Amino acid sequence: MRKAPLLVALWLLGCGEDGDSGGDGSDAGSGGSTNNGSTSGNGGSTTSGSGGSSGSASESGNVTTSMDTGGTGGIPGVPGDPGCGLDAAAFCDTFEAPSGNRGRAGDLDASLWSFSIGSPQLPSANGLALPVGPATLPSCRSDLPNQAFPDNQSLVCDPTTSIHSNHLLVAVGAQNYGQNSYRVRQPFDFAGRTGKIVLDAEGFMHSLIGFPSIAITEDPAPIPSYSIGNENQNNSEGGAAPRSALLIRFINCSSTDKFGVDFIDVLENYQDSLFKADPVVCVPAQQGALNHIEISVSQGRVEVYATPFSADGLTFETPELLHAADVTLPFTRGYVQLTVHNHASIKYSEDRLGEYYDAWFTRFDNVGFDGPVLTGWKEFEVPFSLILGEGVTSVSGPVMSVGYRVPDVADGPTETIPIENVELDGIKSASLAVASWYSTSGEVEQYNLRFRLNGGAWHDRPLTSGEVALLTGGHSHGALSQMLEVPVSDLKEGTNTVEFVSENIPQSYPPVVSGIDLVTTTE
Repeated sequence: MRKAPLLVALWLLGCGEDGDSGGDGSDAGSGGSTNNGSTSGNGGSTTSGSGGSSGSASESGNVTTSMDTGGTGGIPGVPGDPGCGLDAAAFCDTFEAPSGNRGRAGDLDASLWSFSIGSPQLPSANGLALPVGPATLPSCRSDLPNQAFPDNQSLVCDPTTSIHSNHLLVAVGAQNYGQNSYRVRQPFDFAGRTGKIVLDAEGFMHSLIGFPSIAITEDPAPIPSYSIGNENQNNSEGGAAPRSALLIRFINCSSTDKFGVDFIDVLENYQDSLFKADPVVCVPAQQGALNHIEISVSQGRVEVYATPFSADGLTFETPELLHAADVTLPFTRGYVQLTVHNHASIKYSEDRLGEYYDAWFTRFDNVGFDGPVLTGWKEFEVPFSLILGEGVTSVSGPVMSVGYRVPDVADGPTETIPIENVELDGIKSASLAVASWYSTSGEVEQYNLRFRLNGGAWHDRPLTSGEVALLTGGHSHGALSQMLEVPVSDLKEGTNTVEFVSENIPQSYPPVVSGIDLVTTTE
């Protein structure tokens, strides 16, 4: 099916597990057909800086995005136009071509997407800062290299024999509970209604190697994951559980030719309420092919549907219910985030799949959700550091750091990180959304992250009680997604800078920050 464009008129915008075992499941039949497709729309604005720091090797475009971040409040939105098979799409991206508006997310339009990377096992070892190995790329485009580092691991691909349209390829080079997370900057509002999220996604996965998850987070915080399991178990996945969120984790069913939903997780103040699928209902999957997925979300109920894989990536059978749960979500407006997890592809792929994978790959197309297009926000993206190094046990050869090490306050700041193209007009409030990592070997209750903008006054950000509980609960590798409140008076027009130091945090493995966005609300 031909993809129809989604247009948003500019004048409207001013209107006010254990992880070490696969799943079991039963077969499910389906019939009928459904078709998707359109391009993207957005009601805000984003800016990203270019390059990196300290010898960075990136070439990023400038990115600025705006959006309302005010929980259930903010400026009322207007209905979106049809797109992605939705009557009124607040957001829809069909990945028609690599974007010229590049940021951390490579080929994706940085005004639409915020990209973050998680790799929580000692990411500051050997002088590195969240290192990511190269990905040997499968079929995508003829102009691409054989291998790609994290600045080029989010790719828009040409049609294939199984997907007859351009589409997104995600390559996750981060090993051992690594993840690539893609946050839609436009908020998803489902207050007083049942909202719908749609996407076409590759259902080929393996729980020991790689798999996708979908989250709706109340905060625009990066790297949403989960940190669950038996006492002192940290391999499921030991990641950055969000403060307040809904997370859906997909799983293969015995083999890789079927998949289903493992669980629905509702998080409130970092505490999980798990709704496991029992039994796991499965639909057929095939490597390199797409399944159509639909998620219905209200404050009191979540339903997840999927089709068998499509032979052409354009036509799909009728979606079948995989899992549903009656829930109590602590929010009615949040941020849709797609995550591809690399549990341990280098460790397990050759044994479990008969082929060596130095990264895990998942393809997507036609990602969208319905509801109002919200305004009243701006975002300004901070680049990855993108510094080459080596010394990661699981990766032989070079790696590329994407984060920034945070020294002790006694040593002063060692990185001055740029935030470019900041626009102050109409800004009411501001915060930094940060992917953080802390060693859990110290007195966690005493940890304090300090930061300052433009060489001004230092601000303290001690851990909250919920963050302390997450880091000390026996499941975490030390990753957090944090929001740091910024006084608007600290900001200036144009290029800003941010610096970090730490207090009472062990420096044997220093803290790391990455995936940073300056998120603001506007008049």
